[in-house]
Amino acid sequence: MKMWSEEAGGDRILLFAIIALTLFGLVVVYSSSYVIATQIAGSDSPSFFLRRHITRLILGFFLLLIFMRINEYTLRAMARPLVLVCLALLALTLLPTGLRVCVRGAYRWLRIGHLTFQPSEIAKIAIMLYLADFIARKGESIRSFKRGFLPGAVVIALTAVLIGLEPNLGTATMLVLIGVVMLFAGGARISHVAATALVAIGCILAVIILTGYNLNRLRPLSNYHVAQARIAIGSGGWHGVGIANGNQKYLFVPDAHTDFVFAIVGEEMGLIGTLGIMALFVIFVWRGLKVAAKASSVFSSVLATGITMGVAGYFCVSACVCLGLFPTTGLPMPFISYGGTSSMMLLAACGMLLGASRRKPEFTSFGEARWEALAK
Repeated sequence: MKMWSEEAGGDRILLFAIIALTLFGLVVVYSSSYVIATQIAGSDSPSFFLRRHITRLILGFFLLLIFMRINEYTLRAMARPLVLVCLALLALTLLPTGLRVCVRGAYRWLRIGHLTFQPSEIAKIAIMLYLADFIARKGESIRSFKRGFLPGAVVIALTAVLIGLEPNLGTATMLVLIGVVMLFAGGARISHVAATALVAIGCILAVIILTGYNLNRLRPLSNYHVAQARIAIGSGGWHGVGIANGNQKYLFVPDAHTDFVFAIVGEEMGLIGTLGIMALFVIFVWRGLKVAAKASSVFSSVLATGITMGVAGYFCVSACVCLGLFPTTGLPMPFISYGGTSSMMLLAACGMLLGASRRKPEFTSFGEARWEALAK
């Protein structure tokens, strides 16, 4: 029986934060990419990356509108088939076929016809949907290790291993983090969550040691990428040197329009610009967690928590890498970095979050009850 009603538009403050961050990102993508664009696409095409980014954003907002209108039953029906499809796609990145695309020695992309995409970005959304549905189906059984927690943890681990083998350790780590947060938000025991976190940390350290090249990432201050990013941020001062006037993007900061875009924000917009972007992310997280707290069902609450904390986690890690506080991970900054599959999947997830905000509970909110239990 239907236990919620819908309100047109959903959370308007959340929608404002999404649009503002997206517009902010457009400015930053152009400013950080036109130098490398002229080298790749020719001196008459400084907007090469900007045009591609806008195309992806248009598709992304189309997905946002679709997922904002999809009801909870349809989302839950999609969850398990979508995970199976994503696992198959991730497996294809590991098989020596003509479908996979190698970039800098990593097979993280697939090309089917004229479409090139990153399966791991789709897998993140699939795992969020699956876990939200899984927790809703399990109910109080989620507190049982064998019947509740373990099956969900196995799916997370399998997906993370496939992503890690691409190799893509940063995305695999974030997937585990998001999954564990969702299990905890859904009612899993703290002891189960803590034990899983310790095992995950041990596995990640083992991979870093065995692969060798990842050891250099544990020394961020001696890393060339991070050193140049810190120079860019430090030279920005209070007000920055002005949009498009930065020097570090002239091939001093590698991947200035993707992984290290926060450094360009710091250089060109200064402390004021970085605080402004942080404020927008704080608004996003505030409203996202409010959606989770006021959710109409277990599914919507856990899904909203996963999406919100995923965006928050990616922002924090990306910013901390540029500041030299975290090892280099290769993770983009949500809304701000140039992206294809990542930008479209992010906006699709935002559509689900806005959709959850439109469903108002007619009876007691699961989110409020769960958060009250956590506070005790």
